[in-house]
Amino acid sequence: MTIPNLLIDQHVHSSYSPDSSSTLEELVRYALALGKPAVVTTDHLEYDCKYFKQNVLIDWKSYKKEAEELSRRYKIDIRKGIEVGYRSDYKDIINEYLTQQEFDVILLSAHNDGSLDFSEKAYHDQPIQQRLKHYFRQVRESVDQMDNFDIVAHLDYVTRYTTYPVEEEDIAACKPILYDILKLILEKQKVLELNTTGLYRQGWIHPHPYILDMYVDLGGRAVSIGSDAHQVGHIEQGFAEAIELLHSKGIREVVQFKGRVPYSVSI
Repeated sequence: MTIPNLLIDQHVHSSYSPDSSSTLEELVRYALALGKPAVVTTDHLEYDCKYFKQNVLIDWKSYKKEAEELSRRYKIDIRKGIEVGYRSDYKDIINEYLTQQEFDVILLSAHNDGSLDFSEKAYHDQPIQQRLKHYFRQVRESVDQMDNFDIVAHLDYVTRYTTYPVEEEDIAACKPILYDILKLILEKQKVLELNTTGLYRQGWIHPHPYILDMYVDLGGRAVSIGSDAHQVGHIEQGFAEAIELLHSKGIREVVQFKGRVPYSVSI
């Protein structure tokens, strides 16, 4: 499966996130080697991050300085994105933060509930349906309460970290909540991310095929592809499989963003 040159990985972390060691220049050079016209970073914004036990904020002064320098040296469009970790108790602070910068794309995620990160073992010690329904309620709230975003990232993120496989019937038991989430995405004209990291965790691209089928059945066609790369060599990992999956659903375009303005790329 050929990956089009105009297709850009819209979920990539650089060393401006605490969980990545790949520099912005390394990402730029890698994107150029792939023949890409642009590279985008979507580093973390997470207040009271339970995983890192601190606020996770981007050093925009350093980022902008480096991006300007790299733009002079390399012929590539460096796009500034962000991955917002939603928390209801920080909603106003998050929205204020987002008004202070100009972004090309904003991803919306739910990573913790104020007590536990959804990747922590203590969270996954709970019964599977309790975990899933609680998590999806957090996602539903994030999509409902937030307006200033473009893409809903890794909708079933929580399944990455289970200690045993999540089955389709586990996902199907959450259908009413998932229906609410997908309807909100459509009503707000937001984009659903296909996040390829899931291929290397649970064996499917986020979201689970059951959820993607629900989205398509509801009329959803607006999708983005992101690798969630935290190191340079993982950019576009799993993209061939994602394109094949979308083709099987009759989807031949993906949505990308520049300056928060959506445009379509054929796949």
